[in-house]
Order: sequence, then C-alpha cells, then structure tokens
Amino acid sequence: MFSFVDREPAPTGGSGMNNPQLHALAAADLPERLAAPPRQQRGRDRQQALLEAGLRLTATRNWADVTVGDIATAIGCSTGTFYTRFHTKDAYFDVLLGLVAELMQQRADAFYAAPERRTETATEFVAAWVGLVLHSFSVHRGLYAAAVLDLRRLAPEAAAATPLVRMRDRSREQLVEAMARRPGWRGAVARARLHFAHQMLQGVLINAVLTDPGPLHLDDPALEHQLVAALCGYLGLHEQATPRPRRARLRNHEGDER
Repeated sequence: MFSFVDREPAPTGGSGMNNPQLHALAAADLPERLAAPPRQQRGRDRQQALLEAGLRLTATRNWADVTVGDIATAIGCSTGTFYTRFHTKDAYFDVLLGLVAELMQQRADAFYAAPERRTETATEFVAAWVGLVLHSFSVHRGLYAAAVLDLRRLAPEAAAATPLVRMRDRSREQLVEAMARRPGWRGAVARARLHFAHQMLQGVLINAVLTDPGPLHLDDPALEHQLVAALCGYLGLHEQATPRPRRARLRNHEGDER
C-alpha cells in the first residue's frame, strides 16, 4: 500500500522521472478512496504515467493552472481515461503530494546517511542541508504552493496529519539529530536555535513558492549563497561556506533524478 508519510525527491531537468524509486512508488497500490485499483498491467502503467505527468507539470506551474485535460494530454489519453484511474482532481492531488513526500524523505534519508556527513564541519553541513531543501522546493514549487494554501483551510489537528506538515516536522528533527553529533550542538538551547534556523529557511522558501517576491528567486544561485550566509551567521558559524552548484552536487547523490 502506498503510505502517505514524510519523504523527499529530485528530478531530471524539471521532469524528474529517471529515479527507479519514483517508478516503484508511482506504480504502487493507492488507497481506494482516491483511485480505482488497476486490474491489469496496462492500467497500472497508465496510473504511473499520469502521476509522472503531474510531477512534470507542477515543476514549473501552479497546481491551480494545471487542468485534468493538461494531465491527460501530457500522456496522450482522454480526460475520461484520467477519471477511470483517479476519482477526482483533488484525489489525484492528494496522491501526488503523498508521492512527493515519500520521495523527499528518501532523498533526505540518503543525505543524512552519506559518508561525507561524518567528516563535514558544522558550516559545511549547513551549506549542504540548505542545498538539499532548496532543491526540493525548486523542483516541486507548484505542489508546495497548493499544499500550503490548503493548510489554511484545515483545522490544526487535520493539518498536523498532512504529508507536508509531517515532512516538515521530520525534517526539523533530522537537522537537530545531525547537528547534535557535532561539539556544542546538544541541549535545549542548541535545539531551540536549530528549530528557528529551520523555520527561517522554510519561511523564505514558502514565501518564494507562494509569491516569488524577489529580488532573489528560487532558480537564482545567489539565493542559496545568501541563505547559507544568513543561517550560518544566525547559528554563529563564522567559517566561510561556499555551496557547490546544486546540479553538480545532486549528480553525486545516487538515486537523484536530476
């Protein structure tokens, strides 16, 4: 069963369809409240293609601007075929968001388990972490924007159970756990500072996907440099950190789609 838990991903020139993990997740059984179970392999292939099309389209477009017709056209099928797989556009969105959360956590887990995490300075780690989070927001900006707006309509209990919020909470705790392995980053004071650093980064990037106010935009390399400088400054990490370009860095992570 496709589990809607906090997970993280990456794409290919915006499409992000070369990751075997993505194919496996997109082909998994979906909750019947959201989608009709495929009876044949052809139906399973169509389900996977529709989900991959949604990820491609929302890499550069807001969810509200993507129609069922756009999704169907992207894989050469009819809107009627779309509705044989997914009950409604909202149900399809819930599946997409769960898929993205799964992929994002997988990438985050791989990031924290990478051997270089054991030898990085705190500054180097923060720079790499910023790049990871920024990449995810850039790739899934359309879905992030729609999910954030949906949260405003939910009661606190319902919002806390959404993939977006669970992913955010897990991301914050993984940051704290990783920094606690470094001298001086244990205890309540350190935890509070890291929580706020996480909030600062999330706040800037959510604002970017919702309103794109500038002057620095998600695709501007200077945004990453400025975020690293701001967060390292707040955390008191005065060693100079220069992030590697995101594309070069992501090519070195096994399983990334870009």
